[in-house]
Amino acid sequence: MENLQAMHRQANRLMIEKFKKESLVNDTPEQRLVPLTVEHPQYNVDFSFHSYSKDWFVSDVGMKMSNVMISNQMVALDCEMVLCEDGTEGVVRVGAVDRNLKVILDEFVKPHKPVVDYRTTITGVTAEDVNKATLSVVDIQEKLRPFLSSGTILIDHPIVIDTSLVFKYPNSTKRRRPSLNTLCMSVLGYEVQKPGVSHHCVHDAAAAMKLALAVIEKRVDTTITLTKEMVEAEKSRLFLHRIPHYLSSEELKKDLSLKFFPKKIAVDHVKPAKTQGGYYCAIVIFGSSVEANQAFENINGYQETDSSGLPQKLLSCSRATFYIRKM
Repeated sequence: MENLQAMHRQANRLMIEKFKKESLVNDTPEQRLVPLTVEHPQYNVDFSFHSYSKDWFVSDVGMKMSNVMISNQMVALDCEMVLCEDGTEGVVRVGAVDRNLKVILDEFVKPHKPVVDYRTTITGVTAEDVNKATLSVVDIQEKLRPFLSSGTILIDHPIVIDTSLVFKYPNSTKRRRPSLNTLCMSVLGYEVQKPGVSHHCVHDAAAAMKLALAVIEKRVDTTITLTKEMVEAEKSRLFLHRIPHYLSSEELKKDLSLKFFPKKIAVDHVKPAKTQGGYYCAIVIFGSSVEANQAFENINGYQETDSSGLPQKLLSCSRATFYIRKM
């Protein structure tokens, strides 16, 4: 079994290199979106999976390269994640839709590690939901397995379209990636994630599918246009990073509200740590850009700049220190 997985991984890597090196002029519009993902500098960061992840199913799509290259089938997938005791992320809900936005999967998942932060205000998932779950990640993969030959998104599956890598901001570095909500407002004209309202993985998966179809069928530009309202929304947020994994999102919000931001705030878009026991990041949402700027100025501490030249300050809460930065 391990030898077979190794063969599949190698075939998938070769397929990725093929996408990077060749001009896919004879392929479908769907397939031509794939290189925009795999050629992005962040692709290896987001889609590199360790060989010791033995529980993960490895698709054999790379072994069937000639058949896959002409596929126009797509499945959009989104997951809700929680923080586990060892600082890693655990999948607790998976939603998937097909090209026609039909829901093909919406299941809660039971992590195999103890959960310390359900991030309910963001994920919409409670401890009760997880306790009632009977499916493991492996079970979910088995449910999705029939779709893999048609170009779906799953672990070690090379045919991936990531909307945050396909679309880009104008005159911006590739490190700055647009959120799903920003893309929906710019391309689709609606908000899929509202401040203070928990996410829904099926709705998010459907939004991602709509974005891909907008490029494929309507040929919308992949460089997004920011309206005045979107710029204002961006400026009404502050970015938190290098938050230790042991500080839960609820504890983080409580500390921020008590010590720094007495007005009502929303802590959203929690992004997981890249390494076990590492740091995570989040976004604090204010009522306006004026409130966000004032909150940043009211923080005592030495102001410096991050690697992109944006102003930031070091915050000290009850059990941790981390950085807060302007957007």
